[in-house]
Amino acid sequence: MSRKRVSASMLKRTVGMMVVFGVLAFVPMVVKLAKVQLVDAEFYQRKAAEQQTRDTIITPKRGVIYDRNMNELAVSATAETVYISPADIETAEQESEVARILSETLGLDYQTVLGKTQNKKSYYQVIKKKIDEETATALRARIKESGVSAIHLAEDTKRYYPYGSLAAQVLGFCGDENSGLNGIEAMYEEELKGVTGRIVAAKNARGTAMPFQYEEYYDAQNGQNVVLTIDATIQQVLEKHLGTAVIDSGATNRGAGIVMDITTGEILALSTMGGFDLNDPFTITDANALNRIQAAPEEERKQTRSNELNAMWRSKIISDSYEPGSTFKILTIAMGVEEGVVNASSTFSCPGAMKVGDRTIHCWKRTGHGTVTLSGALENSCNCALMQIVAKIGNAKFFDYVSAFGLREKTGVDLPGEASGFFFNEKDFKNPNNKVSLAVASFGQTFKVTPIQMITAVSAVVNGGKLLKPHIVKEIVDKDGIAVETFEPEVIRQIVSKETSEFICSSMESVVAGGTGRNASVKGYRIGGKTGTSEKIDIKKEGEPEKYVASFLGVAPMESPRYAILIIVDEPSGAYVEGSQVAAPVAGKVYSEILPYLGIDPVYSEEEMTKKNIYLPNVVGMTAGDAKTMLSSKRYVNLKIKTVGDGDKVTDQLPVYGTSIPDDSQVVLYLGGSAQNDLVEVPNVVGMSPEEANRTLTNAGLMCVSVGVTSESGITATKQSVAAGTKVQRTTNVTVEFYATSSVAEGIG
Repeated sequence: MSRKRVSASMLKRTVGMMVVFGVLAFVPMVVKLAKVQLVDAEFYQRKAAEQQTRDTIITPKRGVIYDRNMNELAVSATAETVYISPADIETAEQESEVARILSETLGLDYQTVLGKTQNKKSYYQVIKKKIDEETATALRARIKESGVSAIHLAEDTKRYYPYGSLAAQVLGFCGDENSGLNGIEAMYEEELKGVTGRIVAAKNARGTAMPFQYEEYYDAQNGQNVVLTIDATIQQVLEKHLGTAVIDSGATNRGAGIVMDITTGEILALSTMGGFDLNDPFTITDANALNRIQAAPEEERKQTRSNELNAMWRSKIISDSYEPGSTFKILTIAMGVEEGVVNASSTFSCPGAMKVGDRTIHCWKRTGHGTVTLSGALENSCNCALMQIVAKIGNAKFFDYVSAFGLREKTGVDLPGEASGFFFNEKDFKNPNNKVSLAVASFGQTFKVTPIQMITAVSAVVNGGKLLKPHIVKEIVDKDGIAVETFEPEVIRQIVSKETSEFICSSMESVVAGGTGRNASVKGYRIGGKTGTSEKIDIKKEGEPEKYVASFLGVAPMESPRYAILIIVDEPSGAYVEGSQVAAPVAGKVYSEILPYLGIDPVYSEEEMTKKNIYLPNVVGMTAGDAKTMLSSKRYVNLKIKTVGDGDKVTDQLPVYGTSIPDDSQVVLYLGGSAQNDLVEVPNVVGMSPEEANRTLTNAGLMCVSVGVTSESGITATKQSVAAGTKVQRTTNVTVEFYATSSVAEGIG
C-alpha cells in the first residue's frame, strides 16, 4: 500500500477554496438579511406591530353647523358601533352564540353574522354602526348574561338634523363613515370631520389584550364648527310660501328661491322645493318620483332611483340654469343708462312687433304699448322698447357687460355643484350683423344663467354698482366659539355708477307700484322688482303644450335697498303660468314676514292706516262695562262690539286674545256661556272683489283678513284660508288673498 504526501501548497489551495465557497454560501443570507433589515424594514415592522398590538379607532365628533344666530342645524349625537373579534372565538358553539345574540338584538341576518365570526385572522369585524342608546343597553345586558367576550361596543357619533328637511340642499348630509356627501357637509368636510383618535394596546400570544400599562391613548380631535349666513327663521318663511306656490301652480319641475343681502353677498335663505328629510336622505317620498321609478323597466329601476335621488338632492339655485326672461331687462336698461345711450327722458314706440333682420319679434302685448318712457319700458315689460335700447348699446358692449356682470362664469359661491350657465360665443355674438341674437338677448331669451348668477348680477345693479361674491358661510369657530376663520364681503368689481343704480331702483319700484309686479306689493313697505316668464323652447316636443319658467326678482326696502329675493316656479301648469301671477305673490308674502322680523318697520299711507290690523286684548274675566270701555279706547276705537248673554262678566270672547284683526272688525263678548257651540258656515268668496268678499264674510259673522293687493281696481280673491262650507266659530278669521289676475306674459314672443 502506498501513500501520497499532500504538499503544503495544495493544502493552502484547498483551504482557500473552502473559504471562498463558504463566503459565497453566506452571500445570499447576507443579501436576504440586508433586504429584511433595510429594504423591507418598514413592512416587517408593521407586520410585527400588527401581531403584537391591537388598534382601536376613536371616532371624533363632527363639528356643528349653525345658522347665523347660532341655532344648531346639524349636530353629532352620541351613538355606538358594534364589532366582534373573531380571533378570540375558540369554538363553533361560541360562534353560534355570538351570532345568535347579535342577530336577535340588532335585527340582523343570523347567517351573515355567523360568517363574520369565522374570520379567525381578524380582531375587528364591524357588525352594525350607529346604534342608539336603548339598543346598546339591551346588547350589553345580553353580553353580560351570556359571558361572551368577543362582542365589543365602541363610542361613535351619528349626524342629526334638528330641523328635519329645512335647508336640505344647503346642509347636505353624511354617509355611514360620517363623511359629508352633499352641501355644506361635503364642501367643508376638512373643517367639520376632525381627527381620528386611537387606542393602541399590546396583546399576548393568544391575541388578548395585556394589562392597561401596555396601552397608548391618542385623543380624537373634534371637528370645527361652521356658522352659516343662513337665518333659520327666514329659511322657514321662504320654504313655507314657496312650497304652497309649487302646489297651487301645479308646477311639474319644482320651484326654488333665494334671499340675499345685496350689501354683503350673504345668503340668508336658499331653497329648492321637493326636498327631503336630512335624517333619512335616501328615502324618496315624492309621489311623482316614485311613480317614475315604478314605471321604469325592471332592469332600469335601480338607475332611475339613483337619478331621482340626485334630482332630489340637487339645488336648482346653484346647479341648474334657466332662461331669465324679462327679469334680465333690469340689466339691459342699466347697460343703456351707464353707456349714456338712453336716459330718464328717452321714449320708445311699441307697435306690438318689430322687424329685426329676417325675423319679426313680438312684444308680449301684441297690440303694442304705444309710446313708453325708459322707466315705463321696465314697468310694462315692453320687448319692443328693450330691442330699441339694445340696438343703441351694440353687440360688443352688450357682450362685455354680460361678462362684467359675471354671467359667463361661476360666482364662486361656497357650495358644491355650481354650474355656469350658457351664453353666446363671443366671436359670433360680437359680429355687428348678428342683430337677431342681440335683440332677443335684450329681454332674457335664447341663453341661460343660473339663479345664483342672476340674483348676484341684479344685486350689483341696485347696491350702488358693486358686484359681490355670494357666500353662505359666515365663519369657522372652534369648540369655545372663537373664530378660526371669518369670511368678509368680497367686492369683485364696480360695474355701474351710483346714479345708474338709483335710476334702476326707482324704475323697479314703479314695476311693483303699478306695473307687472304689483302682486308683490306689501302694505307699509316700498318694494321693487321685475317679473319674468320664459318659454322653455329647447325642450319643447311636437304636440306637447308649452312649458314656462315663472320668476320674480325683488328688492326691498327701496328707500335703502338691502334684501333681494329671487323666486322661480318651474313649469307651472295651472290657470296661470306668468311670473306676475305665480312668482310675484310669493315674494310679497315672504317680504311681509321677513321685513318686520329684520327690524324694518312699516310706514303706512293714510289709506293704509285706515285699514290697519290690531292685536285683540284679553277681556275674559272683566265686567261687561270694563271690557266695553277697554275695547272703545283710542287704540280700538273702530271695533264693533256685540254681546251674547246677560251675565255680569265676560266668560269668553271671539276672536280670542292675541288675534290680529282689522281695526274695524266685530268682537263678540259672551256674558255667560262659551263660544264653542256658536258655529257658522264659511261662504265662498273666491273671485269676489275685496269689498264684496269683506261684506260677504262679515254678513256671515266672520272676519275677513285681506292679504295681497287690495287697493287697485280689477283685483279679485284668488284663495281663502278656510274652505267654503266649513263650520267654524263665529268671528273666525278667514284670510283671503287678492291679486291682479290680468294676463301678463312678459317676455314671451
